[in-house]
Amino acid sequence: MGITGGIGNNMYAPDKEITRQEMFTLLYNALEVIDRLPEGTSGKPLSTFSDADRIASWAKDAMALMTETGTISGNGGKLFPANTITRAEMAQVLYNLLVK
Repeated sequence: MGITGGIGNNMYAPDKEITRQEMFTLLYNALEVIDRLPEGTSGKPLSTFSDADRIASWAKDAMALMTETGTISGNGGKLFPANTITRAEMAQVLYNLLVK
């Protein structure tokens, strides 16, 4: 299905914590497979976040779509792409997707 590619070297690491950019890429890929990517321009361009340059190249499309559609909004002008995501943060993202 192409939803996840693991962590490289033919490894998946199911017990590893997941970063924000990994989770948003996973979510983006899953939504793309079922043709349900969010639409709209209620958010901000990726370039407005001061840590946008810290997003891995493989996560840029996902992070850009999530910020531009207002699905994620960051905190204090940052996205913290390499930080782990909390259950509360993920619940908010899912809520944002479901109410659109």
